[in-house]
Amino acid sequence: MAQIAQIRFVMFKHSLLALLVALALIATSCGSSEPAALSEPTVSSEPTVSSEPTVSSEPTVLPEPTVLPEPTVLPEPTVALAVETYDAPGDLELVLPLDPAAIPGSVIDVEELTIDGAVGQRILYHSTSAQGDIVAVSGFVAFPEGDAPDGGWPLIAWAHGTTGLGDTCAPSNNAENDQLARALVGFGYAVVATDFEGLGTPGIHPYIVGASEAHGVLDSVRAVYELGLPVTDEWIVFGHSQGGHAAMFTGQLQSTYAPELKLIGVVAGAPPSQMGDLGDALIGSDFQGYLIMTAAGLAAANPDLDLADVLSADAISLIGVVETGCTEDIFEVYNPLDYDDVTIVDNPFVLPDWAAAVKLNDTNLLPVTVPLLIIHGGEDEQIPVETSATLLDQLCKFPDQGPTVRNVYEGQSHAGVLTTFAAVPDLLAWVAGRFAGDIAPSMCS
Repeated sequence: MAQIAQIRFVMFKHSLLALLVALALIATSCGSSEPAALSEPTVSSEPTVSSEPTVSSEPTVLPEPTVLPEPTVLPEPTVALAVETYDAPGDLELVLPLDPAAIPGSVIDVEELTIDGAVGQRILYHSTSAQGDIVAVSGFVAFPEGDAPDGGWPLIAWAHGTTGLGDTCAPSNNAENDQLARALVGFGYAVVATDFEGLGTPGIHPYIVGASEAHGVLDSVRAVYELGLPVTDEWIVFGHSQGGHAAMFTGQLQSTYAPELKLIGVVAGAPPSQMGDLGDALIGSDFQGYLIMTAAGLAAANPDLDLADVLSADAISLIGVVETGCTEDIFEVYNPLDYDDVTIVDNPFVLPDWAAAVKLNDTNLLPVTVPLLIIHGGEDEQIPVETSATLLDQLCKFPDQGPTVRNVYEGQSHAGVLTTFAAVPDLLAWVAGRFAGDIAPSMCS
């Protein structure tokens, strides 16, 4: 699943209180006594002259009741989040923390690029992780110079192969010299290339985590449209190796994650599938480091997973190279080690949490409802060619699987299927047919 290097031509990339007081007044009554006996009549004295009437004083004026003010409710103290900048690729400016309500695909920053024969921009945009959190993802876009044809340059979203997990491995760091992008531009295509989550941006890259990869691709296309670049509404995703995995998940998740986007085709080169078989093939091989990268990527996307459940203490002591290094660095450290010294379980599928995480990221769980082209080298030394044959059978069993073709190129290696141009004519014709609106061929009945 290594980054395809030296590709000279490739194509047509969101919860009080009332108190009531009642007072009761109690009334009392008095009884009468017996009547008194009558006495002899008496001669009345001189009449008493009543005194002058007393003039009452002025009535007392009671003061108005005092109205007490409502108590002031003080707000809860606000904890200020520390603002920091992150060293994103090129001169892109990433200020943290991100707005958790940001719209996926909305652009954060843009930087002009100088690419021979092309108009280029390095881009930074919002996306979502596999857990649904807002993340920042970097990438770049390039398209031919001059006036675009009616409707814009046909757009291809390129999903890159394995480069590593460190930020320095982000392809947009060297976007000016990306040979694949330049080749596609030379064929008259616009290309948008995501770095994927965690490559060039915060966090560990969730390697071989399909939802994260697909979100990165789909939101890169959204970013292109937000920028108003001269590209077509319809587009194709193309990827090889890890990128083939990403392309498959893009085709499978587009209708639910980004239903407004008009995806018309998927090209998946050597897409990883049949994860158990693939893992067995990598043990003890020159590509054993992929297994460590996969474990680290799955753990990055699943907080409940513990690397100590699958990797030895010695392997974990070396994990720093996985978090910061590129593919060659990781291979150099882990490939020479005996597999029994690297792991503490022979088969991670015996651990329910790990088994579920691995299976969730296989490319055989959902249909690709748009036309799909799978290409594979007959002598692929990294991803056994038999795995894509099984994948084809599995996909064709879905009633809503789109027209699907699998082309195998005998004698070609993992990278050679592209670098020797073996698949180029077929790939070019298939891509052109999708943009032309032709009926797509299919091997599925």
